[in-house]
Amino acid sequence: MTLGGRIKTRFTERLLADAVFQISPSHLSGLRVSRSDGAVKGGFVQPFPDSPVVPSFDRPNIVDAASLEAAIAQGQRNLHLSSGSVALLIPEPSVRVFVMSVDSFPASGKERDTFIRWRIGKQMPLIPEDARIDYAVTPGKGLRKVIVAMARQVVVWEYEALFEKAGLKPVVVASPSLALINLVPRDGQGTSVLLNIEDVTMTVLAMTGPGWSLYRQKDIGRPGGAADDRGETIVREAENTIRFLEDRDETRVEKLWLRCAVLDELDAVAAGLRERIRVPIAPLDYRAPEAWTDAHKALLAPLIGQIL
Repeated sequence: MTLGGRIKTRFTERLLADAVFQISPSHLSGLRVSRSDGAVKGGFVQPFPDSPVVPSFDRPNIVDAASLEAAIAQGQRNLHLSSGSVALLIPEPSVRVFVMSVDSFPASGKERDTFIRWRIGKQMPLIPEDARIDYAVTPGKGLRKVIVAMARQVVVWEYEALFEKAGLKPVVVASPSLALINLVPRDGQGTSVLLNIEDVTMTVLAMTGPGWSLYRQKDIGRPGGAADDRGETIVREAENTIRFLEDRDETRVEKLWLRCAVLDELDAVAAGLRERIRVPIAPLDYRAPEAWTDAHKALLAPLIGQIL
């Protein structure tokens, strides 16, 4: 199966799985979903004492399979899930995302695949032989926007194999930031920015009207390490990206939506951003079960985005 059958976002075919899991360097999280109406039936966040995962696009990701197997088994018990289909959100650095503008787009699937690989080759000359690619294109004629997600099959298989061993069937693979797009209000034709802060990475995804205009990813180190450097890096990168967008597109960014997996960082990051940029800032929010704490909402946001 190609990655087109594995990596799914809001803009491609969506498959409602029985559960969604996110694997990150610091924790495993999961949701169980009602197949009839997509409602959340249960959720959990399970921290790792020592990370069994070192995210990478081109190297093996899982360094302690036994620990991750044990976490998956505990997650199944938490969700009362012994079998069924699952969607997997793998770490952001394990997926490469490209945003491109095209004057025309081939009509057939095979021609589109060839065209997409050719365009990726302009930015990444050596595409791995086992690369699996999924993409979406804005509708209409004339200039169109395309967003592309690419992962190596060997990396995808690492994650899938452990869930299959646990009796679960992976049917979708995606990244956290692409799943979060579903939670961003898309009103009007203006430009808005999603800033997603995960364990060790930040991503900036700009959206204009029905399409996408930019994606950036940066390693920011772990929380609690060089905390001042991490916060400064986040603010500086967001500021530079917004300036770049406004200079390149000659338009104003209307809003910045902020999601921090580490809830304790939210206020400080938001304050730093408000000092440096003149763009309205709002935390990415959604309706959650009443029993969830704010920390649960922050950590489980990508999983909710994946089921919407």
